[in-house]
Amino acid sequence: MSFPHKKTKADIALKYFHKPPGYFNCAQAIYKSFQEEYQITNDEIIEFSKYGNGKAKDGNCGAYYSALELLKDKPELVDEFTRRFQEKSEYLSCFDIRFNYSMSCTNLVRLASDLLEELTPLSSEK
Repeated sequence: MSFPHKKTKADIALKYFHKPPGYFNCAQAIYKSFQEEYQITNDEIIEFSKYGNGKAKDGNCGAYYSALELLKDKPELVDEFTRRFQEKSEYLSCFDIRFNYSMSCTNLVRLASDLLEELTPLSSEK
């Protein structure tokens, strides 16, 4: 018996991460996967092209930074998200993650998407 696979936000993010048509960076892939729930415009996704490759605020991982931006109206979730993200990735800065080979960018996009979906289940069930 085969069960249909429910697409996760990570599936959606990874569909766009460094792949056509947009070749989105990590920050953009997170925004794209949550576009509907957070009413994110295509222009906002394009704007996030400047936050990939270690260029997010404080040198943070772009996937992590995008998730924090989505949680800015839910400050009670920011610390929990950060704790769980860092528990898995070890670091928050792109440089530290890459320098120490703690996790691939693909896995960081998956991690950020999964954690956001887990912490904000009501916004994901529209």
